Amino acid sequence: MENKQILIFGGTFNPLSRAHGDLIRYLKRIFKPEKVIILPTGNGFFHSRKHFDENSILPLDLRLKILNEYKKRNKNIEIELIEVEGITSKTYDSLNYLQSKYPDYELLFCFGTEKADELVRWYKIEELLEKYRIVLIRRNFDDFGNLFTGNEFLKKHKEDFILVDSKDDLQDISSTKIREAIKNKDINELKKLTYVYVIDILKSEGCL
Repeated sequence: MENKQILIFGGTFNPLSRAHGDLIRYLKRIFKPEKVIILPTGNGFFHSRKHFDENSILPLDLRLKILNEYKKRNKNIEIELIEVEGITSKTYDSLNYLQSKYPDYELLFCFGTEKADELVRWYKIEELLEKYRIVLIRRNFDDFGNLFTGNEFLKKHKEDFILVDSKDDLQDISSTKIREAIKNKDINELKKLTYVYVIDILKSEGCL
């Protein structure tokens, strides 16, 4: 009998986009996991890895409020705050923590191809790929063939990834575009990029 699975989505969720939600729903249909764990990063990640300026970072409480609203509206969703609370800060350590919490489950860590080139610099990435499987989701119209041909690290580890395509209508949706629409107070654009309840929360918090 195959192991029960948990899908894990890490990220800044700055803020939650329609692509986040649609991809989670899509992967739930494919893998039929027992649950999905959303693993938001702490604010330190923005400065150490993303080099965001403060004006590009939505307040942590606001990002978590949106994620909690998403959880209320979707089944089998958990939000894990170990990175926000500083219990862990690296993906490898976070996955080890979650594996100890759910020892009878196979953990599948999910992220988009736009992050694939960064993998070689991840903390203990070789150990991570030995212990855990990564679901690599096509984003930004990336071509899987070119991705693995042009990167020696990815080519070496190709068998460690589960490759999943995503719908073309999600390819151009990003949190970056949402933040730009927030800055411009462009409600019509926001409706294309995220959910109405996210827009309502942004309004209630004075962001729009």
